[in-house]
Amino acid sequence: MILRGLLGVLVAWLAALSPALADPMTIDYSWQGAKGCITLFPNPEIRLHNVPAEAKLLLLVLTQGTREMGGQELSMPANGIVPLGSIRTFAPCRPDVYQWTALAKSADGKVIAEARRARFYPTDELAPERPQQALGPR
Repeated sequence: MILRGLLGVLVAWLAALSPALADPMTIDYSWQGAKGCITLFPNPEIRLHNVPAEAKLLLLVLTQGTREMGGQELSMPANGIVPLGSIRTFAPCRPDVYQWTALAKSADGKVIAEARRARFYPTDELAPERPQQALGPR
């Protein structure tokens, strides 16, 4: 009887921890083929993985160091792929590290997951992620 009770507690504990044990959301993209130095730059195709099921909104923000280059909130794509040109930002122009940040939000706007990916432009090499600066009111 005690064993069943302990097993029940263990199962409940694991169920409570399952969201914390899930793989974190990730983001990826490529600068290949991107034409920089235009006023309103169309985003590259952006792929999200391990998006929480309750995510309904997606905020994408492009930064260059501490400078925010723009971003936009849109509905979370069911397949996790944000097509090329879905949003516009101020273009990457000079060679540097640029970082996309994705914030997955619930229907009521609460941030439930975050992912970042930094790449050198225009070489497309991965770069170390930079600590996220405050993105202003969201």
